Amino acid sequence: MPRPQYTTFEASDGALITLKSSLPITNPDPSFIPDAPEGPNYSRLLLLLHGFSGSSDYFDRNFDELAKNHWVVAWDMRGHGRSGLTYEGGYHVARLATDLHNLLTFLKTSRLGPGGPSPQSQSLPQSLPQPPLEVIGIGCSIGAAILWTYIELFTDSDFSGFIFVDQAPLQDRSLFDSWDSTKAHKGCYDEATMLGAQAAWNKPANERHATHLGLVDECLGYRHKPLPTDKISEEEKKKDKEFFTGISALCPSGEWLAKLIADHTRYDHRDACEGISKPVMVMGGTRSGCFSLEGMEEVVKRAKKGGNERAETSWYESGHWLFWEEAERFNGEVLEFAKRCWSE
Repeated sequence: MPRPQYTTFEASDGALITLKSSLPITNPDPSFIPDAPEGPNYSRLLLLLHGFSGSSDYFDRNFDELAKNHWVVAWDMRGHGRSGLTYEGGYHVARLATDLHNLLTFLKTSRLGPGGPSPQSQSLPQSLPQPPLEVIGIGCSIGAAILWTYIELFTDSDFSGFIFVDQAPLQDRSLFDSWDSTKAHKGCYDEATMLGAQAAWNKPANERHATHLGLVDECLGYRHKPLPTDKISEEEKKKDKEFFTGISALCPSGEWLAKLIADHTRYDHRDACEGISKPVMVMGGTRSGCFSLEGMEEVVKRAKKGGNERAETSWYESGHWLFWEEAERFNGEVLEFAKRCWSE
């Protein structure tokens, strides 16, 4: 299997966005055969979208296992990780969904094999038809919101299925219906709490460590809601803390993140969930410091309201970052879900 490769693509507004690919896109490995009958190929893609102030490194416990038999791509969305900011705008979920649209276009045209560029040692006629790209979107936290916005803007036709990880379709509490504290975000759910979150993130980089640590306390189940049965050593706790706070510290602009919080908190995706026609898996942590299971289950209810009977839930005994705390189970469920989606 080729080594994962980092490369960049240009969004429609000129921003350079970094992605990690399990299969070569640029500087191809001459030993890799893009249309081999066995193993990963460019026709089926597992696309990983990280959460707020995260990066593709969030999936360090998932990437290699998922990539054994599939093409896997994880991006650093703009303003996060290795992706910078071309300008101080673009702090809207709709802009991030447009970036995702740009990413899919880039991947379709950059993959090796028929219809795309090929290694010099295995040049293929460019007149051959390009096989369709079957994509499963796996969105964690705001990554799920980006997928819902993509569906609203571009429909779900570019995807074979969706996995939404620990995110309710509306963070705010609503004045118009029964969307209250039992379903909204546990800590950022109205104007006052949103302004508090903005203040915490809108600090100079050398003053944001407490904010980064607060995110870790909220998102790791064994920190947010510890149990006597937890078997996490002090050394592991220290490594996790340093790992996740270090990733948050890579974000170049606290002000940009603070503005993104406002848009993310107020964006109501419930109606968009009714437009999902592809298979849906909602994963949630019973010890999440962000959302209740009832709030996350709304995604399935809305999908079924729209006529989609292929929507289900899977609850974990961990927190918001369940893909990290229960990586083995997460990886297995993703692969099984993909198998079902691609066998239809």
